[in-house]
Amino acid sequence: MKRALLIGLLLFGMNAQADPTEEKVLEYKKKAAYYQIKADLEAGEITLEEAQRLWKKISLTLKEEEAK
Repeated sequence: MKRALLIGLLLFGMNAQADPTEEKVLEYKKKAAYYQIKADLEAGEITLEEAQRLWKKISLTLKEEEAK
């Protein structure tokens, strides 16, 4: 009985860990966009104003996605 309970708890824990929630997906998208813009800025490919404009555009898009 203990073994079956332990196996059930382990399987439930694995499913809970493997299931990415919508919030986490949006958070990861936000972080990916931030680091991409930061890398472009540090590489000198875009200016600070362009980086700010891109971040505002991406954050608005992600907020709209979050509202859905």
